Amino acid sequence: MDESHEQTVVTNIPTGGDEKEKHAYIIFLSGQLVGKIHLLEERTILLGRGNDADIPINDLGVSRHHISITYAKGKATLKDLGSTNGTYLNGRKVEEIRLSDGDKIQISSATIIKFAYQDKIENIFHKELYKMAVIDALTGAHNKRYFEDRLKEEFSYCARNKIPLSLLMFDLDHFKDVNDTHGHPAGDFILATVAGLARSIIRNEDILARYGGEEFMIVLKGTDAPGAVVLAERFRELVETSSFEFEGKTLRVTVSVGVATLAGQNIPDYEAMIKQADTLLYQSKNAGRNKVSA
Repeated sequence: MDESHEQTVVTNIPTGGDEKEKHAYIIFLSGQLVGKIHLLEERTILLGRGNDADIPINDLGVSRHHISITYAKGKATLKDLGSTNGTYLNGRKVEEIRLSDGDKIQISSATIIKFAYQDKIENIFHKELYKMAVIDALTGAHNKRYFEDRLKEEFSYCARNKIPLSLLMFDLDHFKDVNDTHGHPAGDFILATVAGLARSIIRNEDILARYGGEEFMIVLKGTDAPGAVVLAERFRELVETSSFEFEGKTLRVTVSVGVATLAGQNIPDYEAMIKQADTLLYQSKNAGRNKVSA
């Protein structure tokens, strides 16, 4: 999420009624309307760049009439209105589909919307708005601000208690070529898929974060250098051997990884740890990519 655009705009929130009654709403996770919450009523709403849209979106990647959402009898249906760049539901291109709780709708590289049912309105603020503050909407990984705060805390704790701490920094090889050749939706699909692969091999207590663009970080508390390298190699191989199918095309994806490990007093502070991981990442790049350096 681009932190320079963070804002909170809350609209159409019911204030009364039975707390247990579920309401359907959409919340903008990223883009020009980030933070906007809209309660769905029994009708069809139009979203797009046009001034006649029920929810106008000032985003050049969005068509004038991009999508409609029809809510009737407790069910919501999403329909693409012949948009130029397409509509993606949880990473898959769709024309018309019924929405389920938690679905993520992407209508441009910048604009991502979540659909959800909610029974207690205050939970929107305690859960959804908190997530927007710490989670990257596209990939589901933590954002850079959260990562730096947590790494600082973990580094201090581990250094003080002489516990090993490892940091993996990885990015996608030749990612610009993917965007230039196949378009940004393909790039977004790959970013989200690779993040999912990373989540599948780390522990609940580990931290996955999107550091910027196609760069990611993984914080491994209590993991020494050999253990971190084993996990990094496992992840590198998992990405290389996974199938990335996007709109009928098979895309080849690889990652380069740098691994830095705190052991005793070998690294002075968390910022030096990031710098070391970054240097090792570019060592992998310079060695031909699709490699792990530690």
